[in-house]
Amino acid sequence: MLAVSRNARLARNAQRFVVQARGAAHFENTVYNNMPFRYDTGKGWFAFKLIAYCGTGFAIPFIAAYVTLKRNGKV
Repeated sequence: MLAVSRNARLARNAQRFVVQARGAAHFENTVYNNMPFRYDTGKGWFAFKLIAYCGTGFAIPFIAAYVTLKRNGKV
């Protein structure tokens, strides 16, 4: 019986914590405030940085494959 009441108490405390945590994070969803970085000042500069970042991530496997083939003497 004590274990049942203890489990019920833990469940209530967990439910209260979830409700409190859900209301704790509130962000204003306004123009230029819905991203974790700023891009409102220079959209051209932002586009350049985004393309460079994505392009580098896309190129890494191809560069790694080329280096591996070059080391084995197949290129």
